[in-house]
Amino acid sequence: MYALGIDTSTLTGGVALLKNRQLIGESVLNIRTTHSERLLPSLEQLLLDANVDSKELDVVAVVTGPGSFTGIRIGVATGKGMCYALGKPLVGLTSLEVFGWQFKYFSGLVIPLVDARRKNVYWQAFRQGQSVNLPTHGSLGDVIAFCNTYADEQILFVGDGAINYSDHLREEVVNSVFPPVALSLLKPGAVADLGHIRFSQGLTGDAFNINPTYMRKTEAELKWQERT
Repeated sequence: MYALGIDTSTLTGGVALLKNRQLIGESVLNIRTTHSERLLPSLEQLLLDANVDSKELDVVAVVTGPGSFTGIRIGVATGKGMCYALGKPLVGLTSLEVFGWQFKYFSGLVIPLVDARRKNVYWQAFRQGQSVNLPTHGSLGDVIAFCNTYADEQILFVGDGAINYSDHLREEVVNSVFPPVALSLLKPGAVADLGHIRFSQGLTGDAFNINPTYMRKTEAELKWQERT
């Protein structure tokens, strides 16, 4: 069974291909070119190198957000277009739950932080891959206050928000733990793997039912509200 994973939720993005939950190939780039420029070439090259035709895919999993509004739209549109054209099932996953799955073997709490700028983050806590609270958009102070209620266990911070605000978090959360920067970002292989699991559980949708997960209004919407 082939599962394809797509992530374009942050500056870092990429694709991965699994066969029966074994990684065949993965492409990850953390460079300042748009996902519209690099996603399809990376996807085509991955399938070519693996000698797999897109028609052989059994399921496509795509990160629906939260994260970069433009990036999310590109990834979701690509996944929806592929599945619509090929008649394949699509699994939508949040970046936060994929992070929780990726770091499920950490013994304490895992808190993914996706940078929303100005010391605001999208975040959620997980224990062994299971959510502890609902996905949230809030200030870094909100995260720190939450962590202070779990002072008896280590807390692993991951994601670009954890990287960007690591100094502040280290000062305020004494039981904080950080992986190396290269290992802190979301892996498309984890997207494909969790997508495979959801597909096996019958938790899939069609190309029309999967939509971006923004969790807050765009800057344009906020400015429009201020003017009206």
